[in-house]
Amino acid sequence: MIKEIWNTLTSSGKRSLLLSVTGFTLYALSGIAMMYIVLKSLESVMSGNGVLMWYWVALVACLLIKGGSNILADVQKHHAGFDIVFQIRKNIICRLKEFSLGFYTNERLGEISTIIHKDVDKMEMVVGHIWTRMLADFIVSAVLLAALVIYSPKMALLMVSALPVAILFLVLGLKRGERLEKEAGNDLADMVSVFVEYVKGIPLLKAFSESRHFEEKVEQTARDFGQSSKAVSRNRAAVLSVYGFLIDVSFWIMLAAGLLLILEGSIPVYGFLLFALISREFYKPFLALESHWANYLMAADSYRRIKKITEAETVTEPKTPLSPSEYSIDFEDVTFSYEEGGFTMNGISFHTPTQTITALVGGSGSGKTTITNLLLRFWDVTNGAIRIGGVDVRDMSYDELLGSVSIVMQNVQLFADTIEGNIRLGKAAATQEEIIEAAKKARIHDFILSLPDGYQTMIGENGVGLSGGQKQRISIARAFLKDAPILLLDEITSNVDPINEALIQEAISELARDRTVLVIAHHLSTIRSADQILVLQDGRIVQSGQHETLLSDSDGYYYYKLWNARGSKRVSANEELCG
Repeated sequence: MIKEIWNTLTSSGKRSLLLSVTGFTLYALSGIAMMYIVLKSLESVMSGNGVLMWYWVALVACLLIKGGSNILADVQKHHAGFDIVFQIRKNIICRLKEFSLGFYTNERLGEISTIIHKDVDKMEMVVGHIWTRMLADFIVSAVLLAALVIYSPKMALLMVSALPVAILFLVLGLKRGERLEKEAGNDLADMVSVFVEYVKGIPLLKAFSESRHFEEKVEQTARDFGQSSKAVSRNRAAVLSVYGFLIDVSFWIMLAAGLLLILEGSIPVYGFLLFALISREFYKPFLALESHWANYLMAADSYRRIKKITEAETVTEPKTPLSPSEYSIDFEDVTFSYEEGGFTMNGISFHTPTQTITALVGGSGSGKTTITNLLLRFWDVTNGAIRIGGVDVRDMSYDELLGSVSIVMQNVQLFADTIEGNIRLGKAAATQEEIIEAAKKARIHDFILSLPDGYQTMIGENGVGLSGGQKQRISIARAFLKDAPILLLDEITSNVDPINEALIQEAISELARDRTVLVIAHHLSTIRSADQILVLQDGRIVQSGQHETLLSDSDGYYYYKLWNARGSKRVSANEELCG
């Protein structure tokens, strides 16, 4: 992880990180140097040499270095932290649009938002604020140990005598702590799950007077979590107490032995005092080792979640992209499954000639939406091939593939922008005249002009303030503006009033003209004039043909049943897709 983070930083970020570490190192060393100068001046006074001018000069110099290095370190640590945050967020944002739809199905949008915000912010805190000081502290310890070894090898050895034992004990304690924390985490998840279930079910439990069983269940999970939390706390307290005690043992062994060395005349008193004072700075990073380890685990956990995005598999691009010369659609013995044991599509084959309409009908979970998703390469087929104009979609540039298809779906996605901005998504370089013409074709122009700011009217996220029909017609205007040769339609007249339904059907009939159309239909009456109707059931095509042909086949086949169940109402003049 550390190497990966280092490689993620820009050259400027790396420089800021090194400058910050250098600054904190100089800050600590200058403070220690000031203590050394004070001890030397004390020795000079005690020896009868009262000339202290140079000591004062040295103290002032160290003070200036200390202040300047602290300012440098504080400024540069922020630069390093902001650099890592910006680079990670940039990498995430650049990759989000390269993923298959399967990624967004498996990863909750809330989790992605948490990763982008909280986990990335943790990296800024750890890298910019914590690791810089930690590295500086260990560098200072290494410098102090080297200097003290040169000054008095015996005292230096005594200073670190119990340190290996302390570190070994800490490592073993932390490993046990990880196991206990995992158990506590599992107990917490169980408690929250049971509690949420209990709260949601309170009306039912009260109605049946059977809440006691669940109350006992909640109490038991709370008790289990309490016990596991206590175990974590006890282990942490015991480990840190013993670890701190062992480091103190090193310190007091050094002091006791130092007194003997003074008596032997091996070291002067001021040298003993120097070791006593400086040793506390030497022990500083080791006393904080548990905290450093916790920070490392926190950063590692956050970085693991970040890597789920930055290293997730993206849609593969062909080395030599091919372009279709026409826009027929072919599914050739397509097999696909979302996950093992889940929905499976078996042997789907059909041909949609250029500039014809193919309707997909069937019950929920039959595979209608899956067909459109596979065409767009939101997922790739397991076996078989999908071709546009004879070219496998996997051999097309992904941008060209998506550019060849306009989508009008039942659930319209609008952004917090102007109406013009939402329509312009269909063609970024469109002129004002082109946007207006698209809106007219979508039967939404007059409504837009009725608004106080017209096309510059701001709408809320997801079109807050607009009706379902109005949002749908803006989506259709977007498709008109894109003017792609292939059109994918989901049932777009659901849950709209009759007036909007008539306007939408008129717009869709014009939009579908001279395009290759795949339409997912729930209201069978809207696709009576389709060139081809494919009836799907459990991931297979069980019937195909035109409306009248399929309807005449009444021997228990699916389309006949669907028509009798849903499509027996009279059809208005504006209801048919091809009308």
